[in-house]
Amino acid sequence: MLELNNITLHFGSLAVLRGIDLQLKPGQRLGLLGPSGAGKSTLLRLAAGLLKPTSGTLSNSYRHPLLVFQEPRLLPWRRIIENIEIPLRAAGCHADEARTRAMYWLKQVELDAFAQAWPRELSGGMAQRASLARAFALQPDLLLLDEPFSALDPALRTTLAALCRRCLDETGATMLCISHHPHELVELTDSCLLLENGYVQRFDIDPAAGAQGRSETADLLYRRLLQHEALVAVG
Repeated sequence: MLELNNITLHFGSLAVLRGIDLQLKPGQRLGLLGPSGAGKSTLLRLAAGLLKPTSGTLSNSYRHPLLVFQEPRLLPWRRIIENIEIPLRAAGCHADEARTRAMYWLKQVELDAFAQAWPRELSGGMAQRASLARAFALQPDLLLLDEPFSALDPALRTTLAALCRRCLDETGATMLCISHHPHELVELTDSCLLLENGYVQRFDIDPAAGAQGRSETADLLYRRLLQHEALVAVG
């Protein structure tokens, strides 16, 4: 389990996170919403062990956490299949096993026909699918997603979120995904929190939950979600 207790994080005199309490249990899929600059990526890097809190305690019993960034970060001088095989080999996989796992996950994200392509030959959505294939091939037990679909158009974001959910269903990995697109998290997560002004609050994505107690930011995100659902229903 990943557990944050009364976490604060300061950059100089600036308090980015204030009294954060969060638990992420095995198999849970948690979304973290918030406007740009709210500290979402900071919280994710702290969960990944890349930052240390100013105060509070953090414990993580997951043995194989993996952070997926906004950009695919594929090696441009390596073919797509090699981009997946290289970290597998670095993790100790035999060449044959690395090739088998790489091809399996490329097929899962519908990119097996592009295994020998160069990164420059892929669209943005295809490159992000290759990044997801690389992540799942490494068999993480905790997947940390840093707005992985934010650079894509809305329809493609929803499609890739659903694809990622199917991969999570297969692997059983625990996930924490940050985003400022609530409809994306509807496809991907079981529950959501809102990060605002350094504090975390519950953000219920169930329309039946009502608006009582929501902040102005939460209400704006909620209305965005309802607009998206209306467009989906019409389209």
